[in-house]
Amino acid sequence: MAFLSPSMITTMDDARKHRTWALWILIIVYIFNFIDRQIVNILQEDIKADLKLSDTQLGMMTGLTFAVVYCTMGIPVARIADSTSRKGVMVVSLAIWSAFTAICGLATDITIGSITISGFLFLLVARMGVGLGEAGGSPPAHAMISDLYEKEKRGRALALYSAGLYAGTLLGYYLGGWLSEAMTWRQAFFVVGIPGVIFAVIAWTTVREPVRGLSGANASVDKPTFFVSFRKLWSLKAFPYYAIATGAGTFITYGLGNWMPSFMPRTYGVIDPASVGGAVKYIGQWSMPELQNMIGMCKAEVVDGVSRLAQDCYEMSKTEIGLFYGTCSGVGGMIGTVAGGYLADRLGAKDRRWFLWVPMWGKIIGAPLFILSMLAPNVELSLLLYFPAITLAAMYLGPSLAITHHLVPASMRAMSSAVLFFILNILGLGTGPFVVGIMSDWIGANAESLSATHSFLGASIDEVKQMSLKWSMIIAVILMTPLAVLWHIGAMKLPKGELDDEGDAVKEVSSKGDPKGDIQTTGPSA
Repeated sequence: MAFLSPSMITTMDDARKHRTWALWILIIVYIFNFIDRQIVNILQEDIKADLKLSDTQLGMMTGLTFAVVYCTMGIPVARIADSTSRKGVMVVSLAIWSAFTAICGLATDITIGSITISGFLFLLVARMGVGLGEAGGSPPAHAMISDLYEKEKRGRALALYSAGLYAGTLLGYYLGGWLSEAMTWRQAFFVVGIPGVIFAVIAWTTVREPVRGLSGANASVDKPTFFVSFRKLWSLKAFPYYAIATGAGTFITYGLGNWMPSFMPRTYGVIDPASVGGAVKYIGQWSMPELQNMIGMCKAEVVDGVSRLAQDCYEMSKTEIGLFYGTCSGVGGMIGTVAGGYLADRLGAKDRRWFLWVPMWGKIIGAPLFILSMLAPNVELSLLLYFPAITLAAMYLGPSLAITHHLVPASMRAMSSAVLFFILNILGLGTGPFVVGIMSDWIGANAESLSATHSFLGASIDEVKQMSLKWSMIIAVILMTPLAVLWHIGAMKLPKGELDDEGDAVKEVSSKGDPKGDIQTTGPSA
């Protein structure tokens, strides 16, 4: 594994010289992770029409099956990373998920003898391959960052890394929207998948890996088993509460985020006449075409000597959906993620409970903004409200990872990330888009009875069908937001003492910065 790989970092002085470069390479790898993960969302309406899929199938493809593989494989991959080369695991994983992203473009019906494999099944398996590769992306990177940065800087570093999630989301929507109009959705998968394989070589040959536990008092050489790591995490009194709260919050962000490229044209659009008789597609309608013209997204045309706005000023293109939604989600998410880490480090230095209170307040304040965004009378106002909502909702990841790494030994950091990601991704990425898709199909299938008994859902049966996705997204926010209280319960159960490098509350201290109260260790109460 040492072939063409630079030497390891063994001192903190050496780490300080290299960590900025290493962090940016890790961020770029994470960006590739989310470009490959999110591009399917901007392409899903084309995929739905081409392969004749339901919203439930789309939710299964973009959420459930991907998340099951991603999460279950994340545990053993993190175990491998904790006991071997973390950089090596991450680089191989990057090559795997990038290759499977390209393979998604081959999805079509395949007949072998008397057996026919549907294009949906092919794509489903390919997305599972993407999930398999991406399982080895984040946990090793989290562990490397925690060894490159001291404890008091770890929250900001992890938050900056986590902002790559939204940078990848932004680029995924930008590229996906543009590519889907410049070429077929199959070709778009090829274009975004292949560069990741090339970047894997760059990461392997330029990043130096720190020895385990470098940022602690002593470098760790322990290689704990999965069961030891899991038992350590679950013994933390706070962990079960904030892990479930993290999953509930991620349910909202993925349940809405994965469907927004479909929500926009369906909610603010008209049926595409070319789709009548087949899979129904919608053409989104801008309510402010003059704005589209002003920012150069369309041009005025001259008809019979009279200047007027061209038709594309009124109709949403996939490029515009990718640009506007990608900007709201990507920029807002990056701001929220970095701000969450910064606030948690600043406030958490005085009281570590702020590592959980910052995410809690972000989710609570963001929830009504999400609902208002779904109910907005036009798409421009919807996006304007979505921006602060996702900014606030994104403040959870850096603090959640940082407090988890504070509470476990250095040798368990990759595994602790994998366990936390397992919970938040099964609950969020896995069930969020899938449940929203199921609810959307159910509302559409029962549109006749629902329109008669609940007039607010739509003025007609056709309108209820068209708005089924909108209402399913609103229901997701309403159901999950009350679970934000678990952040506070977890905060109140955090250890109330000074933490050593193994994550144990070793003594009660009187200096400001620790919660007041009786000493509390990380083990369960008798």
